[in-house]
Amino acid sequence: MDNKDNKRGFSGLSDLTSDTGTLPQSQPHQTSPLPSAPQKPVFALLELTKWPTLPAPWSSVDAGETWVWGDFFLTFQKKPKTVLDLTMEMQGKKAEYRGMTYHYAMSVFYRIDRNPHGPSHRPIMTIALEQADMGMLAKMLGGEAGGLLQAEGGSKMGPLMIGLFTGETRLNLGDYEGDTSSQAVKRRFFEILARQLGVSGQPKMIGDLAQAHGHPETGLPAKKKNSGCAPVILLCIGIGGLGAWGLTFI
Repeated sequence: MDNKDNKRGFSGLSDLTSDTGTLPQSQPHQTSPLPSAPQKPVFALLELTKWPTLPAPWSSVDAGETWVWGDFFLTFQKKPKTVLDLTMEMQGKKAEYRGMTYHYAMSVFYRIDRNPHGPSHRPIMTIALEQADMGMLAKMLGGEAGGLLQAEGGSKMGPLMIGLFTGETRLNLGDYEGDTSSQAVKRRFFEILARQLGVSGQPKMIGDLAQAHGHPETGLPAKKKNSGCAPVILLCIGIGGLGAWGLTFI
């Protein structure tokens, strides 16, 4: 290689190292803000006076079950009475509403120490396996609509359905065609509630309904002797039959 080539070679190298205009300029390091934790949804409390045909919390023909899951505890109930039935009974009246049968229900409550509404005992959701008595509904409707329903359904029971009550609305989640054993129904309830509540992992059973009281994972106070299973006092006032009535949780 002659001197001319050497000069050209070093010149080319010199051009590469001295041409700072083509080199990327170093930028000061900027720290990205840490992502904020996602806000948990706040579920409204159920207004029991708004849904008189709601499966009554804590009502069950057997001992029932209590489960804990995330920020919530849940009660599994067999053939619960409705809020209206319970109100009528506490007024010394015969419960006459039989338009809907609830085979199973699950009521969802905030754990007391995680309740954004304060130390309330009211549920936030109730899911139920329900079945309408078409004959009873026809009598209640009366007129042409009732006659049409009577002609179509007679005294037959309607299909099994899954219904969901929330603080804002009541949802019909469609027909239920699965196994009607308590285990199968409970599994289906958990599948639906996992999506509704945004919980993960597995629920944990802590005992029957009575064992929810005084348990550290529910936060409910221990019940007094001979006070019954319910952790709430229902105050029911009837004025002019069912024209006006009240039901409140303490």
